[in-house]
Amino acid sequence: MKDGLDNGFTLIEMLVSILILSILLLLASPSFYVLISNNMMISEVYTMRATISHARSEALARREPVVICPTTDGLACRDSNNWSAGYMTFVDTDDNNIADSSDPDEEVIQWESRQSTVAIVFDNANKRVRFGGQGFAQDHGGTFTFCDKRGSTDARALILNPAGSLRAAIDADLSCD
Repeated sequence: MKDGLDNGFTLIEMLVSILILSILLLLASPSFYVLISNNMMISEVYTMRATISHARSEALARREPVVICPTTDGLACRDSNNWSAGYMTFVDTDDNNIADSSDPDEEVIQWESRQSTVAIVFDNANKRVRFGGQGFAQDHGGTFTFCDKRGSTDARALILNPAGSLRAAIDADLSCD
């Protein structure tokens, strides 16, 4: 007659199971890190791509210049090629590249406040993107480089041409500086 006590695990079996599970987790964790890092990078690229596409669409719809620039507060553009702290999109009817909150025609369309480990750098000397009323970027095209702590080997880029269209790139030769 059985008393029902031989249906469980012994202490040795439980310890061996935990040991095997621990080894499997140790082997899988670097892959999870790479997966999470890649997803964070792609998310930042897609967010920037959507912002640029939205700004171009707004310029075309309004027939007014629309500017995207780096900012920390969503009120004023920073004079920097580093867009890592955030960026905003606004209508710029007076062509001064400054968001004027007192002018109802120059509304701030979007503000992306960022708290990410992905660095974003824009290589244009104008330090901002400006779409004319016809949707062209003209002298404001360039390359946005996205880097994280893995460095340039896993860098990504968005290339904005003068016509205002975007294309994505992956290049290990990109500089993360």
